[in-house]
Amino acid sequence: MTVILLLYLCADATRTDCQVLPAQLWKGPDAYEQCRAILPDLTKALTTPNRELHRLICEVQAENPQPSELVVRPAVTHQSFRM
Repeated sequence: MTVILLLYLCADATRTDCQVLPAQLWKGPDAYEQCRAILPDLTKALTTPNRELHRLICEVQAENPQPSELVVRPAVTHQSFRM
């Protein structure tokens, strides 16, 4: 399993205009657990206003993506919409 820690840098608290930056990568059977284990400390390291703006997410990546699953992701910008 491959897990990427993603940092969403957002312009405002609505999180509708965010840039996504990969921060770290883990591989192995316990990759997700390793990523989740560091989230509390990283979140505490953010200032209170930044905790409302930014978000850290552990995302599991497919090991062998099929051609239909291959998606070209934007290098810098990402829109995130919440209902």
